Amino acid sequence: MRGGNPASSSSSLSRGVPLDHRRARASRKKRATVRVFASATNAADDDGPAADKTGGGEEKSSNAAAKDKKTNYPKLHVQTSGRIVAIGDLHGDIQQARRALRIAGVLGKDDDDHVNPRWVGGDTILVQVGDVLDRGDDEIGILILLQKLGKEARKVGGDVFVLNGNHEVLNISGDFRYVSRGAFHETMRFSDHLVKLFGKDAVPGRRRRRSSSTGEDGEEEEEEEMDEWRKQTNARVGLFSPGGPLAQQLSMHHTVLIVNDTVFAHGGLVPRHVDFGLDKLNRSVSEWMRGKRIEDEETKVALGMAIGGVKDSVVWHRAYGTEHYPTNTERTTACTLLSRTLDKINEVEGIPVKRLVVGHTPQMQGANCECDGKIWRVDVGMSFGVLGANPQVLEIIGDEVNILTREVPVTMSKL
Repeated sequence: MRGGNPASSSSSLSRGVPLDHRRARASRKKRATVRVFASATNAADDDGPAADKTGGGEEKSSNAAAKDKKTNYPKLHVQTSGRIVAIGDLHGDIQQARRALRIAGVLGKDDDDHVNPRWVGGDTILVQVGDVLDRGDDEIGILILLQKLGKEARKVGGDVFVLNGNHEVLNISGDFRYVSRGAFHETMRFSDHLVKLFGKDAVPGRRRRRSSSTGEDGEEEEEEEMDEWRKQTNARVGLFSPGGPLAQQLSMHHTVLIVNDTVFAHGGLVPRHVDFGLDKLNRSVSEWMRGKRIEDEETKVALGMAIGGVKDSVVWHRAYGTEHYPTNTERTTACTLLSRTLDKINEVEGIPVKRLVVGHTPQMQGANCECDGKIWRVDVGMSFGVLGANPQVLEIIGDEVNILTREVPVTMSKL
């Protein structure tokens, strides 16, 4: 995994400017691009989001929350008196995402919901379990939709939480093998918008340095000289590399989240994760995504547990995702491991959790549970880049857990 900030070329305008001034200016531009994503309130169409130039009209509480996000890390445990809904992997399919959000009873039916989505969920807590990226064309559009809904939800006592999945990790690692052609186009359009507002230094990679074989060493190659594929790739690298604008946005998402007595993780959890410290896992992923150089051994270990390629890291774990265990022995083994994990969370964190909700592994017959209701699987493969299945949503109200499959009237405790 890459741990440091992606290198970015300084423009010819910065030559002769003292190094400390250039660094300060680059830092300001990086913060500005993150604010642009956070204030993206205008989208011309479903194909690509655009950002509001002013970002004005924010509530004071929203400003305070934004300030906290810059300095803090995802909070492990959240409590609510409202209902909880969970949505599985979205993989770049914004139409299916909207269907799922309406089934969850949180998104209004306004014709312009891609510009001004209306939160109708009252004090509902929405958890999306990761893998917004890859396989579909509207990844950034979904991220902005969820962010806008979260802002509206917090005004009325609700909230929206998004987890990082293995496909978020792949992209920040520079692995774009699952990125669709449409998503590359969307990335380029979003990058273009940031550049238009803040200049090419706003997105690392929008200029490339020529190698000594193609020109004088250190000379900059203008984008106009690049082919379209290289432009799109550079734009994606600049946005998603550690420290880039979208990587910083994803750093605010959870790797592990506990809401009341339910724990959420993209792939799964095992006792050693809990023994090490779930907060440490969240923090390590956030620091890596923000571009911090990872040098201390503890953070390296935490990253391995959270996002490493081993089969039991949080984002890659699949032992609980098996839809039909081949043998009772395998089922018993998985359920025993899960019970130990939930007990360990109670022991270490002091939180008596009852169930784990995961995505990651598409369920061919829809959302389901196993191990006497201790594991719930919500990845139904709804994206047309996966299975194109009908969206389903998990709903938790107190001790009652239901699978929602169609839009129905929902009564909230607060509206």
